[in-house]
Amino acid sequence: MSWKLDETVETSAGAVAAGQFGSGPALVLAHGWPWSSFSWHRIIPDLARRYHVHWYDMPGYGRSDKGAEQRTSLDVQGEVFAEMLAHWDLEQPTVVAHDFGGATTLRAHLLHGCDFEQYVLMNVVAMRPWGSEFFDHVGRHVDAFLGLPPH
Repeated sequence: MSWKLDETVETSAGAVAAGQFGSGPALVLAHGWPWSSFSWHRIIPDLARRYHVHWYDMPGYGRSDKGAEQRTSLDVQGEVFAEMLAHWDLEQPTVVAHDFGGATTLRAHLLHGCDFEQYVLMNVVAMRPWGSEFFDHVGRHVDAFLGLPPH
């Protein structure tokens, strides 16, 4: 199975592209900034051997809704994470979060009452400022980086 986004979930922040695969206990992946759920595509097949894996593109990223007036702040992302858990009917999943995904899921836990069976945080940011000058530069010049060779 390869990574794919075959679900569209209507949230308070617009349409969110999502996917899920596997069987077993629930595991939810939360990507970092400025990435998308595609950053998990190589490990999803391995995780799906043991878990029912859920992933989505946060609002404003990847294939989810994005627009000039759209709010994609941490408060919005935390609320949407809670909405996604409710959509998938998950009460205490294992959560793996990277970068901005850590702050997003922590907010969902602390402010929206989301409980996790296990919580894995990888290279996370929990307070501003987050990101770096390099990633800010990438965000401003995406077209230049899209032209780089794939290796």
